[in-house]
Parts: sequence; C-alpha cells; structure tokens
Amino acid sequence: MARGIPMEMGAKGAPMMKDEKGMGKKMSVEVEIEKGPMEPEEEEMMGKAREMDDMEEEAYGATAPRGDFSAGGLNALVDGLNAVLPLFGMPDYERFSDGMTTLPPKFVKQLTMVNEAAMAAGLDDMTIDFATITDDKSLKMAAGKLRALAGNTSFKRFLRSERPEAPTAPAPGGMPEEPMAAPAAQMGMSEDDLMMSRLS
Repeated sequence: MARGIPMEMGAKGAPMMKDEKGMGKKMSVEVEIEKGPMEPEEEEMMGKAREMDDMEEEAYGATAPRGDFSAGGLNALVDGLNAVLPLFGMPDYERFSDGMTTLPPKFVKQLTMVNEAAMAAGLDDMTIDFATITDDKSLKMAAGKLRALAGNTSFKRFLRSERPEAPTAPAPGGMPEEPMAAPAAQMGMSEDDLMMSRLS
C-alpha cells in the first residue's frame, strides 16, 4: 500500500514536500496567463489611431522652423513655453541636450496651441511667426513673446473664461445637493395661503 507523502507550507506560503529522509523540497508554482489574439475591430481601431498620429506628426513636422539651433537657444524657447504651459494645465516640456536643425513636431504642436489661443484672445502681436525662426537669436525673441504672454492679464482671463464650469460639488453623503425650495412668491402663493396649507 503506497504511503502518502506529507506536505507542509514554506515560509512564503509555497507548498513543501517531505521526501523519505524528511528533507523539505519547495515546489514552485508558476501561473501563465495567455493573451488571446486581438479582435479584428480592435486591430483596425489601433491601426487608424497610429495612422492619425503619423499624419499629425507629419503635418507639424512640415511647418517646423528650420535653422542652426544650439541647445542653449532651444532651451531658451523651452523656458518661454514652460512659463505658459501651466495656464493650460500642462506639464513642462523637456529641455534639449543637443542642438538641431529642425524643431521636433511635438514642440511645434505645443507652440501652435499657444499661438492659436493667443489669436483667439485677440493678441495677434504676441504670437510666434515660425517663418522667422532661423537661428538662436530668433529663438530667444520668440521666448520673450511667450514669457510676456504668460504674464498677460487679458490672456489669463481669456483662458479662465474658456474653461468649462466646475460641476456642483456633492453633499457630504455623496448625493448631489437638492436645490433650495422656491419662495412662496415665486410659487404663486401668498403667505396666508402658504400658512393655511401647512396647517391643513
């Protein structure tokens, strides 16, 4: 008759088997989760999203300023942009470690966003003309416009007005607060009628 092999739990909860000499042997249990293939609809949606990202990057790359830009000149413009981005609720743009001849599409995209907001606020004279950016001097001039825009009161007021209103805060119990009852005059009742309805 076969003897059962006693089992114990290890220090970390792993099963232990005792051999004939009573020595513990830890059993390793591995669980593999297989990922099934993507549905055709999911693959199609992801493919379209990648295509849109590529088209957007290509579009901003086509309008990107080109010239002889050092890391110092580029970072001057980064500092100017980072002075404005908090007004949009966005994190800082990363600084450059090397010079380049063409601004990255992502950088151009954020600069374009600021330009469009400035034009919508009626501050066309504070926008950046990408065609004029060809060297470090023009980068620093563009950075100056961004810093001035970041401190412009009317621009800040415009951005605040464009943001959606915050929803009504819920009551402590987690349910939305009930609106206050309308006054008797607004309900078309006199004070005497209201008093009689309460007594009845």
